[in-house]
Amino acid sequence: MPESTQQDNDHALYPHATDFEGRPPPPKEGYSWDQITAAIDSNSLHGLRRTDKGQWEYEVWQHQIDRAKYGNIGRYIALTVLHWPDLLDPAETTQTQSGSHANESALTLQERYRDIAPRLTLRLNHYPFPVQESIQYFVLWATRDISVEDERERLDRYLEEQFVGQRGAALEEGQGQQNERQPLSAELLPAKPGKKKEWIWFVNPVELRSVATVHHLHVFVRDVDV
Repeated sequence: MPESTQQDNDHALYPHATDFEGRPPPPKEGYSWDQITAAIDSNSLHGLRRTDKGQWEYEVWQHQIDRAKYGNIGRYIALTVLHWPDLLDPAETTQTQSGSHANESALTLQERYRDIAPRLTLRLNHYPFPVQESIQYFVLWATRDISVEDERERLDRYLEEQFVGQRGAALEEGQGQQNERQPLSAELLPAKPGKKKEWIWFVNPVELRSVATVHHLHVFVRDVDV
């Protein structure tokens, strides 16, 4: 069957509102690591897309959200999926003092952003575009944009803790070596023997974001040789 006919049939079976014109369907085995990195490097993220069936399922799920109660999909995700108390950033709601004396002025918002961590939640993407079996596809949700340069050190440290483990693990009693680091992500598949985790991430441009009210990064993880 010609590819164009198959695409028409898929869209007829799974009608959705997203225009995939000029965006070829994903490979049957899912996007490879090289294809994802190429899309990131060439700024052609629009080329990465769900299948028609996957897009249809995502839109069906969206339509089931009570907009009168939650207002938008981002607030629904924050409150019911991520279990955040609200969409506010801790740095914007904490009036930290710059010292121990009560009469000292409060920290500026920029200083609070530096000192107070944002709310971060890493979850597997439940409605992803397809990737090869060797890749896990996560979404990192945040209460601020942690892709910017000022937040990059915090982001790198957080992802390392999730996929490798925390640095400076407690020393075993009577030994001079650190305990083996354990990843914090409960959804991360363990690295195979002789392997370690490698990850990449990107932030969608505004026009590709289906959840615009919550900051988030797309994160991909795989095993590589030690």
